[in-house]
Amino acid sequence: MTIPELDFLKSLTVLYVEDDPDIHARLDFFLKRHVGTLLVAHDGAEGARVWTERQPDIVITDILMPTMDGLAMTRQIRERDEEIPIIVTTAYNDEEFFMRSIDLGIDRYVLKPTDPATLHRALSHCARSLWRRREKETADRYVRFVLDIQPNLLLVTGNGQLEYINQAFLNFLGFPSRERFLASGIPLESLMQTRAGLPLSGVGEPKAWVQTLLQTAQEDSILFLRRPDQDDPGPIPFAVTFNALPDLKKHIFSFADVTHLEKEKQELEMKAFTDSLTGICNRARLQAILNTELRRAHRHDLPLSVVMCDIDHFKKINDVYGHQAGDDVLRHMVGIMRVNIRAEDLLARWGGEEFMVVSPQSDLESTRLLAEKLRALVERSAFPAVGGITCSFGVAEREPGDTIRTLTERADKALYAAKTGGRNRVEIQMSIRDDAGAPTHAAPPASPG
Repeated sequence: MTIPELDFLKSLTVLYVEDDPDIHARLDFFLKRHVGTLLVAHDGAEGARVWTERQPDIVITDILMPTMDGLAMTRQIRERDEEIPIIVTTAYNDEEFFMRSIDLGIDRYVLKPTDPATLHRALSHCARSLWRRREKETADRYVRFVLDIQPNLLLVTGNGQLEYINQAFLNFLGFPSRERFLASGIPLESLMQTRAGLPLSGVGEPKAWVQTLLQTAQEDSILFLRRPDQDDPGPIPFAVTFNALPDLKKHIFSFADVTHLEKEKQELEMKAFTDSLTGICNRARLQAILNTELRRAHRHDLPLSVVMCDIDHFKKINDVYGHQAGDDVLRHMVGIMRVNIRAEDLLARWGGEEFMVVSPQSDLESTRLLAEKLRALVERSAFPAVGGITCSFGVAEREPGDTIRTLTERADKALYAAKTGGRNRVEIQMSIRDDAGAPTHAAPPASPG
């Protein structure tokens, strides 16, 4: 043994159980020279009682003893402590004894008559194993301590399964201890969901959630956690990072609450993509959504139509009633339109007094009817300060090869036709084809007010 291990052996408490007084006296003297504290018992029943009272580090016991034999005593000890090293000194060498000993997890056997040197080697082996186990336990306690003092939520996985969850994570979940959380039977992965709202518990195999967690940390980095209690306010966003320990097949995941960042992001997106006057999408956001819808319509050959709307004589409203009244008209008209279009339709401000409705999976005739409905509603409505107003509408449907520009140009051309045709009307604009049959789109003139 090395010096640290020898010192460790001299710090241990050993229980020695032997009913033969001669052997007991001889080995008692020998053991006291090599261990820190020696406890003695003369049969299995006394040995079991001493073990219960003193909790020694190692047990050395004979087999054949009165009252209770060594194997019966060992069975009682093993039921309460599966890890304690046990050395058996015995004159038995039959197969049945060894099979029973294996079942009980005996660490070392020393045949009688007991040779002190052989017993010392067995004792040293058990002490070495115990020392290494306690070194590992000390290291594990230190690691757990380090994990538990971290403010971020941490979890450790190994071989695709949860191994450890730190105190900050337990506090977030509302559990005072890991034992209470494990006893609840709640799978941790069921409390996690991706940005798309999909729970990690629904990804297939039981271990698959760890791979999904790794993928999320690598690609999106945002994961949502919810508390299991009924007062849970909803999923909370966390930034997820991880460190891999390949040799141990473990991963350490860290979750940092980014609620304030997500709110700031949403506020910035709101400011960047929302019209400040009317509260609907602005032109920048409209372009992005229309581009997405146009690609989907092309890919699946779906109908897609747009409506261009312009308030008639809006300049006159501003000149006569003032710009504040004009702003009120714009807001009031948006209120009428947004509650009279489908949930899947998008209303956006195109610019000035012009608005656009993007209507996915709606053909030209269906969208024309929608525009006619909106036109009639606006005409029948009373607007603050100015009374009644009218609007003109232009409708166009997606055609193969359309871009945002060609589609909106046709809608604008239809709107121009409605304006020049007397206003307060709906017009549709079909593509103009040249002699070769290819669609052409003339640039629309400026729309009258």
